[in-house]
Amino acid sequence: MNPAKASVVGVGYSPVYREKGIDCRPLVVEAARAAIADAGLTVSDVDGVFEYAGDEGAQDIARMLGIDNLTTYADYTARCPSAITAALGAEMAVRSGACEVALVVRSVTREWGTMSGHSAPVASGRAQFDLPYGVMGGIIPVMGMRKQRRLAELGDTEESYGHVSVAARTWSALNDRAVLRDPITLDDYMESRFVADPLRLLDCDYPVTGAVAVVITSAERAADLAQQPVTIDASSMGTGARADWTFTPDFLYGGTLKCAENMWRKSSVSPADVDVAQLYDGFTHITISWTEALGLCGRGEFGEWVDKGRTIQPGGSMPMNTTGGQLAEGRLHGLSFLAEAVLQLRGQAGERQVPDAEVSVVANGFGPQCASMVLTR
Repeated sequence: MNPAKASVVGVGYSPVYREKGIDCRPLVVEAARAAIADAGLTVSDVDGVFEYAGDEGAQDIARMLGIDNLTTYADYTARCPSAITAALGAEMAVRSGACEVALVVRSVTREWGTMSGHSAPVASGRAQFDLPYGVMGGIIPVMGMRKQRRLAELGDTEESYGHVSVAARTWSALNDRAVLRDPITLDDYMESRFVADPLRLLDCDYPVTGAVAVVITSAERAADLAQQPVTIDASSMGTGARADWTFTPDFLYGGTLKCAENMWRKSSVSPADVDVAQLYDGFTHITISWTEALGLCGRGEFGEWVDKGRTIQPGGSMPMNTTGGQLAEGRLHGLSFLAEAVLQLRGQAGERQVPDAEVSVVANGFGPQCASMVLTR
C-alpha cells in the first residue's frame, strides 16, 4: 500500500429519469449520502467537495448535506474533460493534504443533455467559424466530421461503430438502472437515421436526469473503511497540440494520445494488464479513439480487434462500458464510468460482473478535453 496514492472508497447513485422538469437537488443529496454511507463514513467526515457543471455548486452541495466546513472545494466547467475532471481534482487535493475525505458529484438534467436543440446566438468574431458547425450545440456536426475522417483515412467501416452501440445494449440489459435495456442488432444500428451524416442516432448518448457520486480519500485511511479500497494508480489530462474542437490538426484522436501516454508513464500497470474498460461514449467515435489511444489495440485496428463486438461484450477479452454506458444507461456524463470501475474491481457489479477484475481503465472527454485514470484492486 502506498499512502501517497488516493483510493475510491464510496459509490452512490440516485434514480435515473428520462422525464423533463425534475428537480435535481434531491437526487444530488441522495447520491452523495449513498456514496458516503457506502464508504462507512458520515457527512461530518467530508471536508472537500468537487463537482462538474451541475446546477448545484460545491458550496450548495455542502449546505444541502449539512457539512460544517470545507477545507477545499471546486466547481469545474463544461470546458473540462467531463465529470472525471472533478475526481482528478479530488485525487490531487487528497494527495496534497488539502483535504482528507473528498466527495465528488455529477448531477445532470435531460435539459442540459439536449442543449444541442437550442438555437445559437448571433455569431461574431471567431464564433462565426465555430457556430455553423455546432460547437455551441453539442458538436454533433463536428463529431460527424470526425467519423467521416476515420472512415476515409483508416478504411474503417460503419460496422465498427455499430458494434459499440450493440454491445452497450447487451450490457444495459444486465443493469437495472439503465434506461434503454432492449437489445438492438447491427441492422438496427445501420437503419437508424443520420443526425449529421455519417453520424447516426445510435452513435449518440441518451440524455437523462440523475446524479452519481464517489468518495475519495488517502490509501492509508481507506484501509480502515467499510469497502475494499480501489486505488487510483495513475491519472492524467491531455489537450493535444493546438487544443481546439474544430481548428485542430488531429480530428481522429485529439488529446487522447498524449493523455494516455502520460497516464501509462506514471502507472505501475500497462494496457496488457487491463481487465475491464470504461471509456466515454458520448459518441461511439470517442470510444473507438480512446480504445486505440490507450493501447488496448493498435491505431486503426479497432474494426478487426472488436471481432464483430465479441471482444467488448460479456465474456469478451476486453469487457467495455459494462453498465451500457451513456448510450444505454443514460448520459450521467462521465462519473458513472468511474463508479462502475470501482464496483467491478470490488466484485459488486452483479449480473454484469467481470470475473476476477483487478485493473480497470477509465477515460472521459475528447478533442482538447481529455482525462483518464487507471484503477487497481
